[in-house]
Amino acid sequence: MPSLIIENASQILTMAGAGWEPLTGDRMSRMRIRKNAVVLISEGRIIEVADMEKAAVLKERYGAISIDAKGHVVMPGLVDSHTHIVYGGTREDEFYMKVKGKTYLEILSSGNGIYRTVEDTRYKDKDEIFSETLRRVYDSISTGTTTMEIKTGYGLTLDSEMKMLEVIERLSGLGIMNVVPTFLPLHAIPKGTTDRSYVHDVVERMLPKFQGKAKFVDSFCDKGAFSPESTEEFFRSASEMGFQLRMHADELADIGCLDLCDKFDIKSADHLLYTGDSGIRKLAAGKTVATFLPITAFNITDGMYPNIQKFIKAGVPVAIASDCSPVSYNSNMLFAIYLAVRYCHISIEEALNAATVNGAYSLGILDSAGSIEPGKRGDIIILTVDDYRKIPYQYGSRLVDTVINNGEIVMRNGAMAL
Repeated sequence: MPSLIIENASQILTMAGAGWEPLTGDRMSRMRIRKNAVVLISEGRIIEVADMEKAAVLKERYGAISIDAKGHVVMPGLVDSHTHIVYGGTREDEFYMKVKGKTYLEILSSGNGIYRTVEDTRYKDKDEIFSETLRRVYDSISTGTTTMEIKTGYGLTLDSEMKMLEVIERLSGLGIMNVVPTFLPLHAIPKGTTDRSYVHDVVERMLPKFQGKAKFVDSFCDKGAFSPESTEEFFRSASEMGFQLRMHADELADIGCLDLCDKFDIKSADHLLYTGDSGIRKLAAGKTVATFLPITAFNITDGMYPNIQKFIKAGVPVAIASDCSPVSYNSNMLFAIYLAVRYCHISIEEALNAATVNGAYSLGILDSAGSIEPGKRGDIIILTVDDYRKIPYQYGSRLVDTVINNGEIVMRNGAMAL
């Protein structure tokens, strides 16, 4: 693997200095920028962010290949900490159902929604699901994502959930994207069962099979999905087996799911459209990352966007993710950043930190991703703008020129280098 040196950037957003903690409060507004500097990557790791005067010496010492950033912004690869990108089939019919006024729960109760994708995913073999998903992963790379959390959850049986995990592992093995797997058996209550009986089956039969294969487990704790009591039973068993915890909560209603932050170390609670002051306090007390999904708000809730600033002011660490899924077919983290800045009461500086440093923290990988610092993975993107403040302003144009993942160029001049 050749060494690389990135030169001539107008701005290098290092996002450096968070240490082992997420950014909270006023620290989320800071923006660490280097100018007249270069980034050296060798053996897949960032070696140094140095003044431009050292470029010639570093190139000779490491035999580094020069990448001309052409007066563009250089920043860490985006960390997408909540996706459902692995699945079979499509659900374009739902788009038109929503246009005609059908709600999420009405679509679900009619046998569509998650249940439609469960059927499609069970029916298709691993190769078909992998092929369909890989196209979506390429889309993610083209818009700057270098690390992605990927959930199961469209199987709801041991065999189908394991099939999804095998696809996730195969994607990870390609080396074009850093993948963090999450086991999400509590995504929907299978037809003909209750949430408590299904959770008991998950705990007894599924959890042991996924031990050591997925870092996280997740539960969709919400109205029409799993109750706080069922989620608590699942989390208790998962914690005892060594899994870390993530949770969908307060997307459709506040049914008390965030009370579980008092009982468990929940790394991330996601959606939070209906979270009140009490829930915000619980998140802050437990240092649970609040992960917001603006694209889902755009696609599903008719523009009901969260007020992210309320969470930041309360000291809650905040992340932004895409929630790419069959119902929200969009993995563009730059669009998520645009929506957050435009509608969610958050600054561009806060949004960029949420999409890098804090997303990495929520996945437990801040030691290797989320910023441009010596020792971290060489996950870097070069944008086509000369100032980071133009990112939301030019959201509709092609913003990503180059993507470097683990020190290897996977996209250059807007084209995949694969």
